Amino acid sequence: MTGIFERTIIELMLVLKCNLCKKDIKGKPITAGFDFLARIDLCEKCGKPIKDFLKKHKFIKTEKLFK
Repeated sequence: MTGIFERTIIELMLVLKCNLCKKDIKGKPITAGFDFLARIDLCEKCGKPIKDFLKKHKFIKTEKLFK
């Protein structure tokens, strides 16, 4: 029997998969959508056209944090 103060720690690992190509996403996903319910996570390859479109039409911009 284990002691009262002994704890079992279960490590949770979040694995995201691209909604288009179904591959595991390594790093930060590109999230597209309007709300929590209508949201998809994309890998860098599948999300590149969306990201490029938004940059082209100046809906998003990239800024350098450190100069």
